Amino acid sequence: MNPDLRKERASATFNPELITHILDGSPENTRRRREIENLILNDPDFQHEDYNFLTRSQRYEVAVKKSATMVKKMREYGISDPEEIMWFKK
Repeated sequence: MNPDLRKERASATFNPELITHILDGSPENTRRRREIENLILNDPDFQHEDYNFLTRSQRYEVAVKKSATMVKKMREYGISDPEEIMWFKK
């Protein structure tokens, strides 16, 4: 996490976690969103490559492969709820 953001959250006059629960709709939704985000962050298939040195067609090919992988992983993880799909795509 960005150090400035961490500092601001630590000095807040309210509990940032409560705001997170409100934005997510419930504490359970927050837990599930974080679970889905961690699945992606820890999955080697979704690690970012340096696209700067790829040609346009290579970038397109990588994007298509990642999209296909995303659909496969959503099925594998049992993600079918529209809100969960949105979290997964982020």
